[in-house]
Amino acid sequence: MAGKKASFADVAAAAGVSIGTVDRVINGRGNVKAETEQRVLKCARELRLDRMLNLRPTRILKLGVVLQNRSNPFYKELVGALKQCASDYSYLNVQLAFYFYERLTYRDVLEKIEAAAEGCDGILVDVFEHPQIRDLLQKLTATLPVFTLASDIPDIGSVDYIGVDARSEGRVAGELMGRFLGATGGEILLISGLQSFHCHEQREMGFRSVLRDRFPQCTLAKPIESQEDEVSTDLLVTMALADNGNIAGIYNISVGSKAIAELLQKTSKQNVTLISHELTQENRALLKEGLIDAVIDQDHASEARVALQKFLAHYGRYEGRISQPEFRIYLRDNC
Repeated sequence: MAGKKASFADVAAAAGVSIGTVDRVINGRGNVKAETEQRVLKCARELRLDRMLNLRPTRILKLGVVLQNRSNPFYKELVGALKQCASDYSYLNVQLAFYFYERLTYRDVLEKIEAAAEGCDGILVDVFEHPQIRDLLQKLTATLPVFTLASDIPDIGSVDYIGVDARSEGRVAGELMGRFLGATGGEILLISGLQSFHCHEQREMGFRSVLRDRFPQCTLAKPIESQEDEVSTDLLVTMALADNGNIAGIYNISVGSKAIAELLQKTSKQNVTLISHELTQENRALLKEGLIDAVIDQDHASEARVALQKFLAHYGRYEGRISQPEFRIYLRDNC
C-alpha cells in the first residue's frame, strides 16, 4: 500500500467487518462489541489510517472492583487510588464500579463477584481462597478479563495478578525482625488476618522460613488470626501478652497496628519490636512516633495504576509500558 493512504475499506477488509462498523468505531458512534472495536482499532493502527485514533472512544469500559468493606485503612486508600487512576484515564472512557463484601463469608463474596461480572467488562478482585470462589473465577475467565489484586488466587486460568511477591515480603519481615532482636532473640507473636488470603499465607511462610534458617534464637509464639478485625486484634494481642511475658517481637500481617502500638505503650512494653504492612497515613504517624519499627509497603497507588493499565490494554486502549508493582521498606527516618 506504498504511496496510498489506508481507507475505511482497507481496515474493514483487514478486520473482517463492514465499512459501517469501521465508521462507527473510528468516529465513535458506539454500538460495537468490545472485541470488534479492539480488532478494528488494531488494524487501523497497523495500516496507519490517517485518523486520530487516540481520541476518546465512545463505548464505556467498566471495571468491576470487588473488595472488602472494612475499616482497614489500606482498602480506604486503595479505593481512593483506583478512583484517581480512573480519573487520569477518563479520556479513554473507563469507569469503575465497586462491589464491597461486608463479611468474610464465601457466599457474600460470590454474590459480589457475580454482580460485578454481570454488569462489567472485566473484574478486579481481592478475595480469599474458597473452592466455590475459585470455581466461579475459573468460569468467568472464559468470557471476561479477571485480575486478582494484592492477594492472588493462583492457577485459575487466564488471570493476571497485580501485586507484589508476598512471600518475599514475609522474608524481608523475618530478616528485619531477626536483625532487630539480635543475638538474644526471643519469642515472636505472628498475627495474620485470614489464612485463606493467599498473601497472608505467603507472608507467614516467608517469615517463618527466614527465622528458621537464619535466626534460630528467634522462636514463634502461638499465632493469632484476627479475621481482619481491629477489635479482635486488640483483644487477642492483649490476651497473648498477658499469657506470655517472653514476647520480644510482633509481626502484624493484617489490620490493627495502631491498637497494638497503643497497647504496647500502655503496658510499658515499648521494647517489643513491631513490624507491620502498608504505609497508610495511620502507620506513617506511628512510624514517626517510634511506635512501629518497620513497615513493608506494597504501594497501593502503583497497584491501582497497573490495574487500570492492564484492563485498558486488554481492550486495546493502552499501549504504554506496564511495570509490575514492587514493595518498599520504611523505617522511622524515611517515612
